[in-house]
Amino acid sequence: MRTLFQKRLKPGVDGVPVINVEGEWLNKLLGKEYAVEELADTLEQIGCDVEDIVTVERFRCPVCGNAVEGSLGADVTRRCNWCEHEQEQPFERIGESQVIRLDLLAARPDLFDVGGIARALKGYFEEVVGLPKYDVGTSDLELVVDPSVDGEDCQRPFIRCAIVEMEQIDDATLVALMKLQEALHWGVGRDRKLASIGVYDLDQISGPLQYTTIDPDSERFEPLGRPGEQMTGREILEKHPKGTAYAKLLEDHRRFPVLKDSKGVVLSMPPIINSESTKVSQNSRRLFIDVTGISESAVVKSLDTFVSSLLEMGGTAKSVSVKPLSGETFDSPDLSPREVEIDLESANRWLGLPLDQDSLKASLNRMRLDVTPVDGSDSRFTVRYPALRTDFKHMVDVFEDLAIGYGYKNIVPSYAGQATTGQSRPEDDQSDMFRSVMLGLGYGEIMSLPMTTEELHFEKFKLPVPDSYPKIANPKLKAMTVVRTHLMTGVMEHLRENRRAPLPLRFFELDNVTVLDSQAETGAREERHLAIVEMGKDASYASIRSVIDSLMFEIGATATFESITHPSFIPGRVAAFETDSEVRGVLGELHPEVILNFGLDHPVALAELTVSKIDV
Repeated sequence: MRTLFQKRLKPGVDGVPVINVEGEWLNKLLGKEYAVEELADTLEQIGCDVEDIVTVERFRCPVCGNAVEGSLGADVTRRCNWCEHEQEQPFERIGESQVIRLDLLAARPDLFDVGGIARALKGYFEEVVGLPKYDVGTSDLELVVDPSVDGEDCQRPFIRCAIVEMEQIDDATLVALMKLQEALHWGVGRDRKLASIGVYDLDQISGPLQYTTIDPDSERFEPLGRPGEQMTGREILEKHPKGTAYAKLLEDHRRFPVLKDSKGVVLSMPPIINSESTKVSQNSRRLFIDVTGISESAVVKSLDTFVSSLLEMGGTAKSVSVKPLSGETFDSPDLSPREVEIDLESANRWLGLPLDQDSLKASLNRMRLDVTPVDGSDSRFTVRYPALRTDFKHMVDVFEDLAIGYGYKNIVPSYAGQATTGQSRPEDDQSDMFRSVMLGLGYGEIMSLPMTTEELHFEKFKLPVPDSYPKIANPKLKAMTVVRTHLMTGVMEHLRENRRAPLPLRFFELDNVTVLDSQAETGAREERHLAIVEMGKDASYASIRSVIDSLMFEIGATATFESITHPSFIPGRVAAFETDSEVRGVLGELHPEVILNFGLDHPVALAELTVSKIDV
């Protein structure tokens, strides 16, 4: 069961999934009746972003048989979100429910579904406090990892598995299970690149299992949503809706990863699609779950979170024996608690709260954590947390839960004990002067994101990609890995977005960039830069030079210009300049190839200068 998840797109940012949490089902898991409004208010208190409380219609897809939630305000629906079937006639209506709409928090995948939310609310309402205990039984199911999944022809080496037995799977459970799957794809799996989850009807599978690869052009299987149709891996990427959506994840592989059972039946081709023969239905009771990926950490986090949520919905877990590429055979999943040490004095200093041992323990127990003193200490404590709490990296992360458990409503506001007088930093004073001049020259100010991509930052400007540059090691958005070293990307992207506006277009951006510096403590430092851009028939070296001359006059500086060669600019129409201060830069007419790379078709003149270096 690998499905697409609906996303509500926000202008200018990446898609942010929204989930609907059914109030009636949440109360059933809590074992007590709460008003939906009280539940929504409490979810806000524990850090969820509640959008609204609404009533949604539910319909039955005539092809896959799954329940489909209608769009807000819609009386009918004609398209299934899960199998993507679409028809002229409206689907059969099967009921309605009152739901709480939540924006997902990427940092808290344990709150991606009704099971995880119920677990958190039980503690916050003090119905069940302390560490949740998840028992994992044993099974005789084995899985062997073939070396071909980690070679030159295929690179998706990591896999973890579990078995979960459910008493029943109704419409609500099936929808919640599929939504949690796709929410984890978004929040942990980076849109299935780092990790993807597969869910199967275990009764349709014969063990032992093998995680291996197939020839994408010859071996065939029946993909989910295409009953009776045998397709090769390549055909799935080209013709199946799920294949075309995620083709980029496998298109450069010469062999495709698959999961097979002992009869040679293909269970799935991760991270794209499962097989039709093993799909989960309301008749399924025993589920086999696998998570594959290129990041072992993301794979483990996804499985731990997914399985734990199913256990909160009434399931029981059993392990699978996994023989990895190297090392000893191990049982999966491992839901044993993790530990982190915290300091009471540090907690009080960070939070400004009068916590003692008892209030600290009570607050953390309320957040479903266990607390014990370290060797009888009065100030050091060991906090045990469930495996699903993947957001815990440092004791400061525990402090956030400590504040939530204490209750933000219980924190009494108070004035600071010591009055201080603030003042602006020198680079900000200088920036205000530059900003005032640019606004006076008729330029509008823009702001762009500090992170970008190699293509936008280097390749589109005809710049070679450096061997070393400021880079995010584990970005939340998979494409945004480059920390900007210049401001040209932002102003050019802004021109592209406004290319249909009346010409000329004149913008500037005044902000920080990051440059590598071996002498700096962190190996990098920040500089305040100013980028100026003009697009129109009169944009030229002369026009941008006149702006720089006016700017130098207003700030009382004298600039010395020198002709240079720069791959982003037209030869002979680019210069560098220096002053007797830190202010220096480059200006000129952009190369036609660069202009076309950004989808523009008018002359562009651009300048970027260093305003000041920033002292930490």
